Amino acid sequence: MDDGLLHRLRVEQARALLGDADPHHAVMLACDLLVAGVEADAVVALAAESARTLPTHDANRRLAEVVAALGLPDPDLPTAVALVAADTCERILARSLAAEVGTHDLYVVGYEGSRLDDLLPAVTALAVRLEDDLDGRADDELRKRLATLARTILNHPEVRDSAQR
Repeated sequence: MDDGLLHRLRVEQARALLGDADPHHAVMLACDLLVAGVEADAVVALAAESARTLPTHDANRRLAEVVAALGLPDPDLPTAVALVAADTCERILARSLAAEVGTHDLYVVGYEGSRLDDLLPAVTALAVRLEDDLDGRADDELRKRLATLARTILNHPEVRDSAQR
């Protein structure tokens, strides 16, 4: 398995540990694992699921089965939070995640046990602006502030260090 695929697996594993696996990403990851020659029964079972109808709790369970079958150790909670936060920030900066969704997804920094909780006030301020001032629709100014926050999070020592774990 190449480094990019392993990284995706680690990110989805972290999301599942936090109880928030993305069913679409989980199924697509399993399909990519199959293409890469990883043919564990758990991978096949997840790849056979519907990316549209798989409930989040089932995606969490299926990902846990994949990880167990591959013998990948679970990250500790702070590392899981950092992996999810970094992935969310990368998707925000690439604009592959809507600003409205990304703003709320960054609440992961406040997850219990997170070492990124010092960033929670900044996330909350953006979410309040989005919901209270902009009626849930991001404007250019909010997108700029969100991008700045995403870069700040990516430069946080805990996030940088999680890439090496």
